Formats: sequence, C-alpha cells, structure tokens
Amino acid sequence: MRWPLDHTFKTVENEAIIAFIEREQPSAHDDVASALIESAKGLTDVRWHCPDPHAYAYVVLHTRGNTIFGIAFGMRSLAYRLPRDAIQDAVAEGGTVCAEIGDDWLLCQPWGMPVRLKHWCKTAHDHAVALRAARP
Repeated sequence: MRWPLDHTFKTVENEAIIAFIEREQPSAHDDVASALIESAKGLTDVRWHCPDPHAYAYVVLHTRGNTIFGIAFGMRSLAYRLPRDAIQDAVAEGGTVCAEIGDDWLLCQPWGMPVRLKHWCKTAHDHAVALRAARP
C-alpha cells in the first residue's frame, strides 16, 4: 500500500527520511507507534503524523515547522535523527545506526533495550529545531 507524505514535509532537512518512506512505504505496529509517541510526551513543539492509522501506516514525529525527527516502523523499530556528535553515545547505549535512513539516524527497539527513548527523543527534537533555525 502506498501512503503519500504531505508536501509540507518535503524540505531539505527531511530528504533522507522522505527517501526512506517513499522507497519502503513502511507500516508500523500500533505498539511501536505508541512507544514513539510516548517518548515525546512532555516536549513542546511536537506533533505526530500517520497517513493511515487504520491501516497501520508508519508514524513520524515532527516539529511545528515540519522537520521530522522520529519514526516508528515495522513490528518494533523506532529511529531518531540525532546530531552526529551524539551517535557514538547512543550506540554505546544499545542503539544502532539506521543505515537504511542515514548515518545520523539511531535505530532503537523500544523493548528489552537499555536505550533511554525519552532522552534520545528530546535530543532528536532539539536537533530538529536547531536544523530548522539554521536554514536561511
């Protein structure tokens, strides 16, 4: 099934994640989607988008400026876009680089891993805000 991504997300900051979504058209189990949304609780300027919740489409987290910084896909995969200087710490904590999306995306499994999802979600959010602010 093809789930189109709203044109407002088509920005330079989102090129890698958009390419992944368009190429893979991932679905997301509702438990992993819920874990992604829960990891953003308490953060301001966060929205989530799912093109078709009834068909278990992927879920992305984004800022009000539409910079995507998190995605839930598959049965148990979450990925957050991190600043490059945070990747090494996140991998040391149990995450892996999500090469399918890009070398600045951290792949996490929300269950059975020591990765601090709320921490990495906030780090990804703050990075997304900074990326948007740096754009001319």
